[in-house]
Amino acid sequence: MPDEINWPVLGGQLALGTLLGIAVGFTIKKALKVGLLVLGVLVLIGLALQHFDVITIHWGNLEGIYTRAVEESGGLWAILKEWATQLDALIPVAGSFVVGFFIGLRLG
Repeated sequence: MPDEINWPVLGGQLALGTLLGIAVGFTIKKALKVGLLVLGVLVLIGLALQHFDVITIHWGNLEGIYTRAVEESGGLWAILKEWATQLDALIPVAGSFVVGFFIGLRLG
């Protein structure tokens, strides 16, 4: 039979994980919005410059770089699996972090 559960410590871990998750989720959503806006503006500027023959964009090279980056790293799924294995020792904090993360994404 395992030792008694230390409820104050467990509660603190859950609260910490939830607060950190909310903060990270909120920040990531805001940063993604800004990043996608900047990327969209850069693509439009690049397309305009290509249209006026100021620059030449080699789309095949860009596609090759993207494909190699995704295939070599395993993509987002590999990153998430690595995080999960690192956080398995901190199950109360990690579990509440995930809940807080999704709450933060909804709020952002």
